[in-house]
Amino acid sequence: MEIFIDTAIVSEIKEAQSWGVVDGCTTNPKLIAMANVDFEQTMKDILQEVHGPVSIEVTTNDFEPMVKEAEHYNKWGSNVVIKIPMSIDGLKAVKVLTEKGIKTNVTAVMSMKQAVLAAKAGATYVSLFWGRIEDMGYDAEQITRDTVAIYNTHGIKSKIILGSFRQNSQVMRALRTGAHVLTLTFPLIKEMAWNPRTETTINEFLQFWEEYKKTHVVNPIPDDADDDPRLKELMKLLAEYKRRDAR
Repeated sequence: MEIFIDTAIVSEIKEAQSWGVVDGCTTNPKLIAMANVDFEQTMKDILQEVHGPVSIEVTTNDFEPMVKEAEHYNKWGSNVVIKIPMSIDGLKAVKVLTEKGIKTNVTAVMSMKQAVLAAKAGATYVSLFWGRIEDMGYDAEQITRDTVAIYNTHGIKSKIILGSFRQNSQVMRALRTGAHVLTLTFPLIKEMAWNPRTETTINEFLQFWEEYKKTHVVNPIPDDADDDPRLKELMKLLAEYKRRDAR
């Protein structure tokens, strides 16, 4: 299971990467517009920041312009993956780009049959949109399970990405499906790390430790430990829990 971050905000990527949980990044024109950033420079910054695959989406639905855009974006880095819309022209573009050795991610896939066609065309990744599938009244979990089963049965090498999540209850269901990748917004990834029972448990342990120190001598940590990044990260987490407890 891989986790990609779904964002065009570099600061979110840097923070999530510092937790050691991000394997790649997905973007789209809407995310770029919402972030109100320079498209080319931001994508190049993300490609430098993320060591795994970074999906950059074309901004047209027409075959020849798709291929032209894809070839241009592909020059920006070795970890570029071109997002192509699920359509007849999109399938044509995927076939051509695959033959050229350019990695693709077929996006806005809403059904198992579309996922099969995308894989047949040669897509590196196939993105099922969980939330939008359920908006139509369909069972996204079952569609994903069926797609995973067909891919496994026939030895299809395309990787399934699940995206378009609105809440972590959807993420928990998605984790059980066997999909290769979940692409999540920064707030959803951050929320995954938090549980109220975890918070109260850690605070309980710290309270006992404070009581313990009143009756026992505890040797201070040597100064050279200040340079240990693991300790710094632990202190950041403890400070965050204390701030939450204060609220």
